[in-house]
Amino acid sequence: MIKGIYEAHLPVSDLTESIRFYEKLGLELAFQNEKLAFLWIMKGESWIGLWKSGQVDLPYHPSIRHIAF
Repeated sequence: MIKGIYEAHLPVSDLTESIRFYEKLGLELAFQNEKLAFLWIMKGESWIGLWKSGQVDLPYHPSIRHIAF
């Protein structure tokens, strides 16, 4: 049986705003420092990593910006 996504990583330009966005979706902050945050999708099972980066304005491609829940 497939339960869902284990982990995903995304580049973000504003870490604080991105954390707020995912918390509004019901994800729980697991770890944060000045350049990185992990939020639980399912606590103890799956998470999303948000990486603060200056290179987030890339042309869309599903291999770069794609999450499947």
